[in-house]
Amino acid sequence: MDQTAEFVHLWTQYHRDVERYVYSMIPRSADAADVVQVVSVKLWEKWEKYDNERPFLPWAMRFAWLEILKWRQRLAREKLVFSDDLLQQLHSTREELDPVMEMRRKLLRMCLEKLSEEDRQLVRLRYGRHGAIKEEAELTGQKMHVLYYALERIRVQLLNCIDLNMNRGGMADA
Repeated sequence: MDQTAEFVHLWTQYHRDVERYVYSMIPRSADAADVVQVVSVKLWEKWEKYDNERPFLPWAMRFAWLEILKWRQRLAREKLVFSDDLLQQLHSTREELDPVMEMRRKLLRMCLEKLSEEDRQLVRLRYGRHGAIKEEAELTGQKMHVLYYALERIRVQLLNCIDLNMNRGGMADA
């Protein structure tokens, strides 16, 4: 795989993780989106120095952390900027919880596969595009509240599946 393709593959795979991290640290979504964009550019600029023997995500998260700190310095006088202590606490908590969250994401994928195709489709509609539930209700003639009740049932089912498998030790029993 050439270097460009390898970068695109890894960034595509881990972009959402970096994005979630940045959004958890920056209160305004427009600012967070700007920081994520800067992170992606910085990662590409430094790609030649990446050691592919090491995991990509921690490397990318380090860039994200540095860009968050730079953003913080630029906007230090604004009222909506987190304090240094809170920012450090959020960073430490993310590092602590990351393995658990990764396990929960893997279990979610497995639990989603256990759903009926109809339920999976409803989840895709709800979380895939804004407004898709309304369109589905119009297409099928179902009332929106019926679809939302179905989504709530599915959420509970997924949460129970994840919790049960986390308590049993994760992937082996999923």
